[in-house]
Amino acid sequence: MDFNVVDRPETLVAGTVLRSPALAVEGPRRTRVEEAWKRNLARSLPGPPTTAYVDHAPEINSYLTHIVGYRCRALADLLPGDVLARVPAGRFARFTASGDNLGDTIVSIWRAVWDAEAAGRFVRAYTGDSEHYPDARTVEVFVALATDQVDE
Repeated sequence: MDFNVVDRPETLVAGTVLRSPALAVEGPRRTRVEEAWKRNLARSLPGPPTTAYVDHAPEINSYLTHIVGYRCRALADLLPGDVLARVPAGRFARFTASGDNLGDTIVSIWRAVWDAEAAGRFVRAYTGDSEHYPDARTVEVFVALATDQVDE
């Protein structure tokens, strides 16, 4: 799966916090993510559905905080009880895919991210990554880059 490099402004994401020693895209953790999405989508969200991965834990080489929720344009968008995360502005590797099962599509994109990183195609910054869902079948994943040196 190919990616392109884009500059992105700061992104504010609010919603439900899921903690995990690894990205929750497969197995029992995926069920927790799907349940969180069902709860979030059952209410009126002030912004488009969005996921953020922040608060990286380098000692275990994984993310600590996974926010399932919506993009905020300002603090006034924050719904009571939700947690707000900030993904800093920067350069990002943008991966996009579509499929009939959104969960499976997300898994395939993250596998491509991990493969590209392992192959040395880019170096991740781990300052915050995000997922956006332009429609019910499409996922865009934005992975923060540590340097401008990428092999596109």
